[in-house]
Amino acid sequence: MVRIQEALDTATLGSGSTSAAGQDEAMGQADFDQHLDERPHEQQASAGPSNPSVSDEVEDRLDAVNQKPEMKLVVISNRVAPFDPNKPQTGGLAAGLEPVVERSGAVWIGSSETYGGGVERPLQLVPTGAGHVARLDLPAADHPGYYRGYSNSTLWPALHSLPDRMSGSEEDYGSYRRINDFIARAAFDVRDRDAFWVHDYHLLPLGSDLHDLGIERPTGFFLHTPWLTPDMIECVPNHCELMKSMLKYDLLGFQRTGI
Repeated sequence: MVRIQEALDTATLGSGSTSAAGQDEAMGQADFDQHLDERPHEQQASAGPSNPSVSDEVEDRLDAVNQKPEMKLVVISNRVAPFDPNKPQTGGLAAGLEPVVERSGAVWIGSSETYGGGVERPLQLVPTGAGHVARLDLPAADHPGYYRGYSNSTLWPALHSLPDRMSGSEEDYGSYRRINDFIARAAFDVRDRDAFWVHDYHLLPLGSDLHDLGIERPTGFFLHTPWLTPDMIECVPNHCELMKSMLKYDLLGFQRTGI
């Protein structure tokens, strides 16, 4: 769980500057702003023109606190946003992640919603703003069991405490795992990026599949539904294996009730 934080810490340290005595470290943004606000008005007005060295120091500190760590991120979800101004965004996931890709340079991997024969091909990265999108033709033979079966007929009702709506089969779970493995193998082409950020219940075991392939980058997961209650977990077929594979992520994020 600490691997993502270590990566962020390393990137942040690399972007700043330190002195031997440790006294010239860049202030946090809030501390620096407070420091400026507390200075007498006359001193603030006169510091720039009369003392260039003070002005230079201020500029250096601003550069340090405003510099952000660069992280080459891979985002993975079942679907990707259309990135088309003429098509409406569907759902908060698309609305939230589209600007991340366009502005930060992330790679977003998801289904093309066209289904193929399961043949593995090199990942096709399509430029989108500063980032890229890779749309996968998921295997047609396994997609019904993965999507309509285990994801939406088993996991979705369980996650919303609706046991009467649950259905599915062992074959559906097999398709679910094979699709996750297919996506993991496609993501192997971008294994050298800094971290993988996976979304939602369609891809609960993907972190385990990524690590099994030898991808050692940090992996994080966020669930966009409520988490299962203890009694509902036991209703999910193969729940023990599924939970163990989910715990292979380095960081897990869940929704919570408002405070």
